[in-house]
Amino acid sequence: MKRWLIGAAAAAACAGAAHAQSNVTLYGFLYSGLRYVNNSGGHSVTGLATGPSRWGMRGNEDLGNGRSALFTLESGFDMGSGNSRQGGRLFGRQAYVGLNDNSLGTVTFGRQYDMVASFLAPYVPAGKWNGYMAHPGDVDNLNFQFRLNNSVKYVTPVINGFQAGAVYSFGEVAGSSKQNSAHSMGLKYKSGDFSVAAAYMRVNNPATAVSEGNWNTILLPAFTSTSQRNAYTVSPQAMTTVGVAADYQAGSFKYAAAYTQVRYDKVGGTVAGLPVSDAKYSNLDLNVAYSVNASWQLGAGYTYTFGKVDATGFKPKYHQFNLMTNYFLSKRTILQLAAIHQRAAGDAQNAYILYGSTGGASSSRGQTMLLAGIFHLF
Repeated sequence: MKRWLIGAAAAAACAGAAHAQSNVTLYGFLYSGLRYVNNSGGHSVTGLATGPSRWGMRGNEDLGNGRSALFTLESGFDMGSGNSRQGGRLFGRQAYVGLNDNSLGTVTFGRQYDMVASFLAPYVPAGKWNGYMAHPGDVDNLNFQFRLNNSVKYVTPVINGFQAGAVYSFGEVAGSSKQNSAHSMGLKYKSGDFSVAAAYMRVNNPATAVSEGNWNTILLPAFTSTSQRNAYTVSPQAMTTVGVAADYQAGSFKYAAAYTQVRYDKVGGTVAGLPVSDAKYSNLDLNVAYSVNASWQLGAGYTYTFGKVDATGFKPKYHQFNLMTNYFLSKRTILQLAAIHQRAAGDAQNAYILYGSTGGASSSRGQTMLLAGIFHLF
């Protein structure tokens, strides 16, 4: 029976080759370089900047009449050690298969990004310059810290400049369709040099629904303290993210702005006696890029992050400044210098640039990171 099935599949593939064209592309994105942090637990540290390197396979089969079958398998890894990221998954960044119709849109099934990350990340420094520039704790996932498993995603074709998308992730818990489930929607519009996007996501029981993200094994910056008034771990009943972003190209300048808000429902305390509380973070991001010429680009950005723990009145604040310069040796190879400075304020006591990337939180309210690296695309 197995031989018959294999033979039938091979025959079908050969027959299809007569009228359908297929292609499979191997692609990748590599980043590494030097990294310096001025204060990690009270000491400076110098090491390798490894970044979100990845490789993948992307395939497409023309089915005729404007229709096609497609797939993407993408694996993330650490350039310094060669180890897989995303919890050691083989294709932890993306893994999906689906169908496209030029008139109706694209539907895909698998492990995929939500619409907040898909539509809003291109407007912020972490999504277009360097992942180390993520908003504090990457609370809004615009640095792609997590994906949605067991998901169905639909994206419309572009119609008069508009495009929309939606994702539903099945919780797959017997007796409860809501537990561990997630849903997300987004809309964007582009006209000439102007574009705008908005998106929404809700994840139920995110600490178990998504096995990545800062709620899983570590604490978010707002909750990091020995003080009882903010000793909360992020294992909420639900997480809701909303955001809007826009950009405008004016000659050699490109201006962008984004706002996101993340709300955690019923967060538990790590210290006995602390009440269950709701908490939220907001991020306001302003950035600008300037093309000196075809090979040289400059960029600067500022993010203001502010939060609140309802039960205690704890209000952390963070100011983050991002600078970068890119020099394109070719379309595929880029040299980059970057600087990031974060300043904790309000009730936040320690700066911490992109959780885990600096080796540890600063012993003070300030932390600075310097980067010199190379990007290569294939």
